[in-house]
Amino acid sequence: MTDAPAWPRSAGTGPVVALGKLVADQVLELSGPLVVGGQQRVARTTSAGGAAANVSAGVAAVGVPARLAGWAGADPVADGLLAGLATRGVDVAVVRRGRAPLTTVLVHPDGERTMLTDRGEGGLQVADVVPAWVADAADVHLDAYDLLRSPAALAAAAALAREAGVPVSVDVAAATRIALHGVERYVELLAALTADVLFCNADEAQVLGLAGALPSWAPELVLVHAGASPTGVVTRAGSWSVPVPPLASVRDTTGCGDAFAAGVLVGWRAGVPVLEAVESGHAAAAVVAGVLGAQPPL
Repeated sequence: MTDAPAWPRSAGTGPVVALGKLVADQVLELSGPLVVGGQQRVARTTSAGGAAANVSAGVAAVGVPARLAGWAGADPVADGLLAGLATRGVDVAVVRRGRAPLTTVLVHPDGERTMLTDRGEGGLQVADVVPAWVADAADVHLDAYDLLRSPAALAAAAALAREAGVPVSVDVAAATRIALHGVERYVELLAALTADVLFCNADEAQVLGLAGALPSWAPELVLVHAGASPTGVVTRAGSWSVPVPPLASVRDTTGCGDAFAAGVLVGWRAGVPVLEAVESGHAAAAVVAGVLGAQPPL
């Protein structure tokens, strides 16, 4: 094993581009366990959500140029979400059609969450994906939930990035969704993106066969986050474990994985070592764990 993992490619100096769908997140913080037929008070917040919005917000929060590209609804809900992202300093480059997806997030007293999703109406099409979205990017980060909905459009975005010499990172869908879709079919779609860096959690790594030696289809660098447990950094040259500093309290785990990705991507863009970038990802996730909702505070 080498002394330290290396980035498969150098990132550029332009904006970090997160590409996917814009989701409305309605977060309800429960005051106690759910009881069938019961009633309780909640704390509610509504914001832009979905991995692409969360990552771009996390990148912009530390003063790094960020762009959200992809699909947003053509409804008043999406109007407000896009305005909120612009306030955060995120450059927005989206096609608009249909109705924005809505995710209701139930935050339990221990900080864990349950997500209830209305997928909205519309989606990203191949013809929507244009070179201007990615040509000047430091990295193009793809939300691979969209492989379940718009696989051809996601593949087109990855191809445009490769043609422009821009590295690609991918965050996979949830393990349960991958299993329902069919693991082999999902892996084929994922492999076709030819990503440089792959983000996943421990359950996702298990279902994709990434828990041991990397399979032939896998990118050169795989980052496996596991909540408070150490993050695994896996390459074909070896593997490393990066401990997660303890948190005094956790209010809401929603968006922690996206915040982790944002911190890592900022480090990649800056050219810092991989393990240092992972530590930056942990710090970014800690900020989001301490607030209600999936994005860092303004």
